[in-house]
Amino acid sequence: MEWVGSRIKILSKEKGVPLTKVAKDLQVSRQTMNDWIKGQVPKGTHLIGLCRIFNVSPDYFFQEESVSPISIPLHRTRGRAKLNITMEHNAMILAKEYEGLFRFAPSPGLVPVFRGGRDIETARSLAQTLRTIVGVEPGKPMDYEKAFSLLAKLNIVCIFRAFPVHIKGYAFYCRIHRHRVIFINTATNVLDLIFALLHETVHAVRDEDGHVMYEIEDEDFCDMAAGLTQYQDTYVEMVFNAIKDKPDGQQVNILKKYSGTYCHSIFGICSQINSRRPDFNLRIGGADTNLKKDFLAVGEILFKSKEPAAYIMNLKELSPLFFDIVSKQIDNPSTRKFGEWLGLESSLDAQQVRTAWRELLEHS
Repeated sequence: MEWVGSRIKILSKEKGVPLTKVAKDLQVSRQTMNDWIKGQVPKGTHLIGLCRIFNVSPDYFFQEESVSPISIPLHRTRGRAKLNITMEHNAMILAKEYEGLFRFAPSPGLVPVFRGGRDIETARSLAQTLRTIVGVEPGKPMDYEKAFSLLAKLNIVCIFRAFPVHIKGYAFYCRIHRHRVIFINTATNVLDLIFALLHETVHAVRDEDGHVMYEIEDEDFCDMAAGLTQYQDTYVEMVFNAIKDKPDGQQVNILKKYSGTYCHSIFGICSQINSRRPDFNLRIGGADTNLKKDFLAVGEILFKSKEPAAYIMNLKELSPLFFDIVSKQIDNPSTRKFGEWLGLESSLDAQQVRTAWRELLEHS
């Protein structure tokens, strides 16, 4: 059964009982009342009080979950790849592997939702909010560590997996049993990952009810908001001023220096300059690919050590919410399923990881 807090507002209007009076009668704050309306389930005595005030049974506030426990995966494809049914189907198969994990996971509780249209001002406002949440220094690009921190602060779970060949993307977003989840392709270089994570984060914070559908206009908005979150105008302008009026080769070298220093792709900053100055059309050749050789894929960071304890700590740092959810069910799955959840495959022995995980929990 699913709690439907919005029915409190419906009853308030139908019965002519102001919400402020309901809160006073139940001896709770107006904020607590808002939390119930937005999805937090009140404790038993308060639920009984609501039923008494509005003269309804508890069943009125609950409904059968009629929708799929997993929403349709949403993601921006990699490069020129086109989203198709096969890609969507494979992403859904991957997400379904975690249905059991999230079915028995603690409720995600209240999660932030950012409303608004798809215009540039909404994108700028959202971008500034996201940067403020994790304290990105004004004028500096967001790095991958801040991006992961942002997910945790927004109550978004990230899961690392090697994507099947048909899922041509760096990451994708979906809901699983009301939990907002971003799957991350472990083969993705961290320079490519930042924008992809921010794109999916925008999907997540605009998803109010888990029924978001793929729309090209929304994908474009997510791109715009993600770009503004990663790169502020002042930084883009600074980089452009450093390269303008210089020969192409020198421009590429300067861009490579900025990109290496601030941990973003050359292609990404060029795209941002072009979005603000359509006449900018620098050919960067293989410079972007060459720069990425100096940076790791996210899977290489995660599995940098072959010691199970080190892997667990890396996972906990990058995805604390996923770590907590798995920790609470550490003894439930088979060894095979446990390894599948973690995407261990041949990287580490699942049983050894689980043993080390238990030891960590015992001593924490």
